[in-house]
Amino acid sequence: MENKTTKKILIVEDEKDTVEMITALLELEGYQVFSASSGTEAMRFLETRRQVTPESETPVDLILLDIMLGDEDGRDVCQKIKGDEEMRFIPVVMLTVRSSLQDKINTLNIGADDYLTKPFINEELLAKIKVMLRIKDLHDDLKRERNRNILLSQALEKRYSFGNILGKNSRMQEIYELISDISNTDSTVLIQGESGTGKELIARAIHFNSYRKTKPFVVANCSAYSQNLLESELFGHEKGAFTGAIRRKIGRFELAHGGTIFLDEIGEVSPPTQILLLRVLQDHRFERVGGEETLEVDVRVVAATNKNLMEEMRKGTFREDLYYRLNVIPIFVPPLRERKDDIPLLTSHFLQKFSREKGKEVTSIISEVMELFLAHSWPGNVRELENVIEHASIIAKKEEILPKDLPQYLLQKPLPNQQLFSLKDHERDLILKALEETNWNKHQASKRLKITRTTLYGKMKRYGLTKE
Repeated sequence: MENKTTKKILIVEDEKDTVEMITALLELEGYQVFSASSGTEAMRFLETRRQVTPESETPVDLILLDIMLGDEDGRDVCQKIKGDEEMRFIPVVMLTVRSSLQDKINTLNIGADDYLTKPFINEELLAKIKVMLRIKDLHDDLKRERNRNILLSQALEKRYSFGNILGKNSRMQEIYELISDISNTDSTVLIQGESGTGKELIARAIHFNSYRKTKPFVVANCSAYSQNLLESELFGHEKGAFTGAIRRKIGRFELAHGGTIFLDEIGEVSPPTQILLLRVLQDHRFERVGGEETLEVDVRVVAATNKNLMEEMRKGTFREDLYYRLNVIPIFVPPLRERKDDIPLLTSHFLQKFSREKGKEVTSIISEVMELFLAHSWPGNVRELENVIEHASIIAKKEEILPKDLPQYLLQKPLPNQQLFSLKDHERDLILKALEETNWNKHQASKRLKITRTTLYGKMKRYGLTKE
């Protein structure tokens, strides 16, 4: 069996004495040596070696190639090697008896990596070989790193392709179709839904299925910063713009140039910052905090919120013009309690995920656990379900999850007449009751519910309430 660390060198030379001398010298240095007496034999040997060599490696690590090979010209052999996509990075050192400058230039012009004039000094040959092998090692390292990056990129695309946003529910299927329709446009998207429903996952799916997928996807959490810090985070700042600004900072919009910026929790942005965002959405221009230079960026904006922005506008905390700039393409992500037919599918997915990650063969749940899942209201939505499955996967002692493996709060039963649910949980029933009691008079129903007719229309559409 070959030692993978042993460098393999092919000598292509028709003078037997020269081959024996070089072979003895190289074997003393620990190299594995092969030889061929003609160009035809050399190409046949390389092709045979290629068939038994791992795809990530070359047939040999270096070739010493004589120019004069009887009736054959070593330069033709060199061109064949360098013209082969898989072998062109094998270093080729040409052996020649000609020492003129033009001969050396011609040798390098045909693709050879170096040359050596015969007769040569042994130390000179060994030095050239070490340099060439070092260069090849560096190239192989770069190739492996590039392949790793390609695999990582492919994994990211697979992870965020909308086909992997799990859900067979009809409302989720409509979202998949919408993502497919809008991905290759530059239109601004506003994703609305409760916390934990997967809004960022949808934003990533839009980006990674668009022509911008090779460019940056930059996330800006608008709720994580104060007003001044958010402006700096989004637009950057110049050195000395404020206390602590010891150097220039590049903002998220600049970092996202050519790609997509995801403005998470857009409903938390203060009115002054909303004005700056409005300008960027209108003409893609802005200035860094404390700066005078106007910068222009090419970005697609995808925003998300768990707030009711229509309600925020009525309160005066969110600008109407900004809302309509953001809401070009609205996506409403339903909470998990409204798509409980997806719970078995999501459960199976998370079981497989944590089985791999935790190294445990927990592959199923018993029917009693599924009944608990279907009965739960899931205020934390898909994120809560994922956390519950992770918890249970760690605790489980068998291949299936039992009720005792679940977090304790899922097992607690309500006391008689205990009010465990909020108005939001019963909202559909309350709205339906108000409509029926007013004979579906929306004006009277909205007054009874103490909401505007616009809000009532929106909720009726959300819950699919129509008069039969």
